[in-house]
Amino acid sequence: MRDAVIDANAPSPRLDPVKADAAKADAAARELRRQRERRTDWYYRIGAISIGVVILLLWEALPYFDLVNPIILPPFTKVAYALYTLVQQPFFPRHLLITLNEIVVGFLVGTGLGLGVGIALAVWPPVKRLIYPYVVGFQAIPKIVFAPLFIAWFGFDQISKIVMAVVIAFFPVLINTMVGLESVPADARKLMRSMKATPLQLFYKVSFLHALPIIFAGVQAAFTFAVIGAIVGEFVGAKEGLGYLLNLYNFQLRIDRAFAVIVILAGIGAAGFFLLEWADRKFIFWRER
Repeated sequence: MRDAVIDANAPSPRLDPVKADAAKADAAARELRRQRERRTDWYYRIGAISIGVVILLLWEALPYFDLVNPIILPPFTKVAYALYTLVQQPFFPRHLLITLNEIVVGFLVGTGLGLGVGIALAVWPPVKRLIYPYVVGFQAIPKIVFAPLFIAWFGFDQISKIVMAVVIAFFPVLINTMVGLESVPADARKLMRSMKATPLQLFYKVSFLHALPIIFAGVQAAFTFAVIGAIVGEFVGAKEGLGYLLNLYNFQLRIDRAFAVIVILAGIGAAGFFLLEWADRKFIFWRER
């Protein structure tokens, strides 16, 4: 016990001066890189904002100087006022919530189906040989041709628009899942087999985690496609929703209101995409940036 007691007065071991200087230099280099990256980020942000300001100024100037007919392209200030008045209308929340419901449900169902079918085709080669030709053939068909059929089959309610969003959002997730799972290095599989890993462990700890960054890229694309699917379905036949409003304002030649709806749809798509991008950075931290 006496030997185990640490003498507080004993001199602490001294660091090698060369190693200490190297550690300080390394820390200073890391800090310099962080500062450079922060400056670069700010330059890009300022550049992006500047491009946006230039676009808005051109948008305002072209119709103002009669370079473009205001009926075709209303000034930005008129569109902004139309957007402000539109969101204050009592009917607007109902149309917005209907379209959001179609987008979110279609995205979730399409993503789930694409992930499940993609895993099945990648894991079981006989299933791929049987089904994949039909998947490719179905993918080659322009999805917009199904919109009238879905209206006839499911009616004018939300279900037909949800099905349209599912069909369009399904394929990016399916293809990315297959590509990601089939791109796992063979050496990684052999290493896990040499460690007596079970097929489930091999799939989750190697194949799925390796493919997850690629799968997530397909999920991000699927959200924007779900927006397109829902709006296409509302174009073909709907009694409510943002697509219905867009069609209505086009027929009434209220182009400022039509642009206001387009701005809202762009905001929905961008918000969903950047939310998924944040989740990608947060949870798939091993992705190479």
